[in-house]
Amino acid sequence: MNDEKLIKSSSGKFHLSKWFLDFIGESGDAMIFYAAKLKWHGWSVSYASWLRYDRASGVRLKSRFNNIQIPKIQDDKITWKDARFGVSGTWEPLADMIQTRIFDSEEGSVDWKCFQPASKVQVRIKEKVLNGRGYAEQLILTVPPWRIPMEQLRWGRFGSDEINLVWIELRDKEKRQWLWLNGKRIENCIVEDDQISLPEKELVLFLNKGVLLESEKKISSLAQKIIRYMPGVNKLIPVNFLTADEFKWLSEGEFKGHNNTYSRGMAIHELVKFKA
Repeated sequence: MNDEKLIKSSSGKFHLSKWFLDFIGESGDAMIFYAAKLKWHGWSVSYASWLRYDRASGVRLKSRFNNIQIPKIQDDKITWKDARFGVSGTWEPLADMIQTRIFDSEEGSVDWKCFQPASKVQVRIKEKVLNGRGYAEQLILTVPPWRIPMEQLRWGRFGSDEINLVWIELRDKEKRQWLWLNGKRIENCIVEDDQISLPEKELVLFLNKGVLLESEKKISSLAQKIIRYMPGVNKLIPVNFLTADEFKWLSEGEFKGHNNTYSRGMAIHELVKFKA
């Protein structure tokens, strides 16, 4: 199929399953794992990446396509491995699953499944074993993400001994927001890049944005690589989506209440800005 026929085709049902798993160790090192499978217009491609941060080496990233292992769930435990990366991990839940439908239309939907808002994690890198905490979620999209009305996307998760907090916010002409505190949905919050306010609870999470994990036009970079497996795909994606700026941080977080009680922990959070 040439590019013109691909663009005109109406039979290419979009389906993307995207896993996000993370790990934060006791020493402050962090890892993010992505595993995704995309089916569209008769083609399919799978993708995995491993972002690793430590104070000595900074941020390192590995990625590859096809022959990807998707995370497995058994008895609430999630396992994932990539032999070519030489890494594997196990995520055990410390909190109950939360889920919601982020978007729904005649064309398709976006379902968000946070299997583990907080996890006990063990990661193996060849013979080295690391223990810490983490998080695990899956997104299932049956509609292309550029069909979702949004100028900005904010997402994040915070964890401490006492608290887990997860948030999603889409900003467009109207703001749509989802936030859970220890599994309970909280309304009317204020989500910014350096703090999350819960006015009704008189609680604030302060984020120091200490480590910039990603700062690039990630969607454009990924689309350029996918062209090898899905010819013409870049011509189907609007420029404003392709040129989005993405920022992802690893933050020390301090959760403060009205009586000056606080809980300290770590957060991974992001901002995606779509060009007008």
